[in-house]
Amino acid sequence: MQSNNWFSQFKNTQRKGVFLLIALLTIFHNTSFAQKDPQLREALSIMTKASISGDIEGILNQTSPRIIESMGGIDQATKLSKELYSSLIKYGVKIDSMINYVDIDVSKIDGISYCFIPQVLVMSTHEKGKKVITSANLLALKEDETKKWTFINLNKMDLEKVNLFVPELSGKISVPPGLEKKTFVVPKEEVAKTVDHLMKRIDESVKQHN
Repeated sequence: MQSNNWFSQFKNTQRKGVFLLIALLTIFHNTSFAQKDPQLREALSIMTKASISGDIEGILNQTSPRIIESMGGIDQATKLSKELYSSLIKYGVKIDSMINYVDIDVSKIDGISYCFIPQVLVMSTHEKGKKVITSANLLALKEDETKKWTFINLNKMDLEKVNLFVPELSGKISVPPGLEKKTFVVPKEEVAKTVDHLMKRIDESVKQHN
């Protein structure tokens, strides 16, 4: 398994929008483990359908309003999302599946329910016979004001940045230990083995964190 230069080049050309791009990538998924909270499972399902169909409005509807606000509001968020979505197509990126490790209890602090969701993302690119596999983390939030689950991507965020977006949780939570933040480019025959390796790392990390 080895990293590929095309992905580094891709990230560099999208530097200004990398946070949202990763957020878009991590919400594309086809499979997940059994979710303990039915409403959260439904929210992930809705995000899946919107993401696979390229429904930007649907994607942003499942994104935390805190992120939308930080992007300059819904109009600016929509514009950026469409631009980055076009970039995915330009670079031949196709999301095959996202495996979510969601066998984690939902917690609640000061009217905010939350749950960390580690993920493994499998993508196709212009390289035939190859797959790109990477890991990420989502923070699912359900606030009393909205009564619905929305998501914040944590792949490029440390605890300090999380506290900026959700100050109500500052000093009261800890982000699960990060996975190896590497992107693998592997032959399609090695996808199952690579995914299994990452999911085992997630399971070990979650159990140690608990």
